[in-house]
Amino acid sequence: MAQIAPAAGTGWNRFSAIPRLWAAVVLVLLAALMVAGWSGGVGGKRVQPAKPTSMKFEGMVGDHALYLNILRKMEAGQSYYPAATETQRAHRYPLHPFFTVRLPTQAEIMAVIGLRGSVALLTLTGLAAILLWRKRLMADDDLPRYARFGALLMAANMSQIVSRQWVLMHEVVAGVLIALALALYRPARPWPAMAVIALALAMRETVLPVAMLLGLFALIDRDWRAAAGWLGIGLGFLALMAWHAATLTAFVRPDDMTTPGWSGMGGWPAYLSFVHVSSAFRFLPAWTMVPVVPLALLGWAAWRSRLGTTMLIVQLGYAAMLMLFARPNNFYWAMLIEPTLFVGLIFAPAALLALYRSIRAVPSPVSVPAV
Repeated sequence: MAQIAPAAGTGWNRFSAIPRLWAAVVLVLLAALMVAGWSGGVGGKRVQPAKPTSMKFEGMVGDHALYLNILRKMEAGQSYYPAATETQRAHRYPLHPFFTVRLPTQAEIMAVIGLRGSVALLTLTGLAAILLWRKRLMADDDLPRYARFGALLMAANMSQIVSRQWVLMHEVVAGVLIALALALYRPARPWPAMAVIALALAMRETVLPVAMLLGLFALIDRDWRAAAGWLGIGLGFLALMAWHAATLTAFVRPDDMTTPGWSGMGGWPAYLSFVHVSSAFRFLPAWTMVPVVPLALLGWAAWRSRLGTTMLIVQLGYAAMLMLFARPNNFYWAMLIEPTLFVGLIFAPAALLALYRSIRAVPSPVSVPAV
């Protein structure tokens, strides 16, 4: 089997000098994802936006209107739980099981600083995440100099942070916080990332897989202090959810609506559709996701580092969640990972070139000692 010497400056690339067989396997998987996306169809009925009959409030529609209505009631002096349950009941939103009602954290913060203040705060947080990712990509000496431009791909896909309607969505806020936490994540100094993830968890329980993954890495590293910290966050989260459920019992009635469940089973085409409408690519045809998303994942797979591996696992994990559980009207779940997904595109050309070299068995330039 042909073995190729890695080119200088490609040590960061996991696909540099891999055996030809494994290069072929990776390319076949990449092609299979593209074929699955194309044959399954992207967009159309796979995404269900707000209907004309959906709730409307102050020019907003659907879930945006719901959360704004709750916020206005809180600003008028009503506490969160009666405001949330009354509004969801009045507009035929489910109240069973308890986690159909969002945790109060985000609404409480927004009621204090207002909608404009919330947009400003989230914008600053998003800018911090973008700058920290640029710094992180520049700090790795093994990465090529152009890697820093991956932060531009993140910036292009964070446009929601300056929108009044999208700042109301918990997934948008949680997605920005996940991006910030991963930029801060360093195994030797996990505490900043831990604090940000704890805040994100207090806003949206679907952040839990990220906390679990970073906690698992702490166990693998035998960093018992960090592992204890992640365990503490997990126990705190369980306590918060238990309190949330207990508090709701005073406001929820037995005859309130129950959610239809989360068994979308839309598969890979649905995931691509959700990413399309949640990202800057929504201005382009939906079929652009067929090649772009697999290439972004390939790019993350190429970066040989703890952070690169973390990003790949996070992206694949949430992709699986969206493929299996998200209904067409849950497309906004993709905003949890959409800010960081397309950063992987910056590594995709080098990944493809390395795979091509392995398939063609073209030796990379190496110095030959004089005889």
